Amino acid sequence: MDNSNARPNPDPKVQSAIVLVVDNNPTTAEFLVLALQPHYRTFSAFSGEDAIGFCVSHAPDLVILDLHMDGLDGLLTCKMLKAIPSMANCPIVFATADTSTEQEINCWDAGATDFINKPFVIKSLVKRVSAHIQAKLHKDLIENAIFVDQQTGFYNRRYFNDCLKKHASLAARNNGPLSMVLFEISDDQLFKNSKSSKISDKQIKVLSQLFAQSLMRPLDILTRYSENQFAILLPDTFIFGAKHIIQKTLTAFNEMSDDEDGRALQKLNIFAGLAALDALPKNMTLDEQAEKILLQNKYATNHFQEDYY
Repeated sequence: MDNSNARPNPDPKVQSAIVLVVDNNPTTAEFLVLALQPHYRTFSAFSGEDAIGFCVSHAPDLVILDLHMDGLDGLLTCKMLKAIPSMANCPIVFATADTSTEQEINCWDAGATDFINKPFVIKSLVKRVSAHIQAKLHKDLIENAIFVDQQTGFYNRRYFNDCLKKHASLAARNNGPLSMVLFEISDDQLFKNSKSSKISDKQIKVLSQLFAQSLMRPLDILTRYSENQFAILLPDTFIFGAKHIIQKTLTAFNEMSDDEDGRALQKLNIFAGLAALDALPKNMTLDEQAEKILLQNKYATNHFQEDYY
C-alpha cells in the first residue's frame, strides 16, 4: 500500500475527526483503516448493527459504508444512521464495486453523500474523504453558531422549529406517532410576582443535564426552548411514552441528593406540559398544545398532576 503521496493533514481539528469504516470483511476494513489512520481517528465496525451502536455513542465525522453486507445491509444501515439527530451532517460514503444505475439511485435515496469504487485507489480515497470532512467540519461551525445554545451546549429553539416541521411532516406521511414534552423552570417567586425570577447559569446547566438523562433513545431531541424552558421532541412516540418522560424527569428532580448539584436546585420548581399527535385537538399544533397544557399546570395547586392533556 503506497502512502507516499498522502501526507497527514497538519490541522489538529481535521486530525481529530472521526472516521468509521463499516465492512463485514475484516481484510477490507483493515485496509481502509490503515489507509486513513495517518490522517484521522479511524475505527471499524463489522456490521450495520455495530455501526449504529458506535454512531449513537461517538457521532463520527464521516462513515465509509459497504453496500453489500450480511444481516443489516448498507442501504438500511444508512437510513437508520441518518435518523439519528447527531448524524444529520455526517457524510456517508458507500464503498461498492456495483456501479449500476439502479444501485446508485438506491444509495442516493438512502442518504448517501458519495461513492468510492472497489478496488480502492488510496490517493483518490484520501482526497475524497478529506474533501467531505473539511465540508462537514465547516458546516458544523456554522450550525454551532446558528442552532446550538451556547450556555448549555444543546440545540436551540430555531433547531427545534426545524425538527418539529420535519418530523410532523414525516409522521403525517407515515401515519405515525409524534410527541413533545415542554418543561419550564421557575423559583418560588413565581407565586409572589407576575414574573418568574432569573434562573442562574449553574441551575440551568444542572437541569439541562437532568433533562438529557431522561431521554430514552438517541432519536429524542432535547432543545433550549426559551430562557427557562426546555423541549423534548419524541419521534415515533405515543402520548403514554411522553408521560413516562415527564414522570422520570420529575422523579429524578425530586430525588436529587443534598450534594452541590442538589443544593443548586433548592427553591426551584419544574412544570411540565405535553402534546401528542394521537391526542391533539383540531386546529392546534404540537407546540401550541404543549404550551397550553404547561400554562394550565403552571398555575395549578400541585406541581405534578397525573393528566397532562
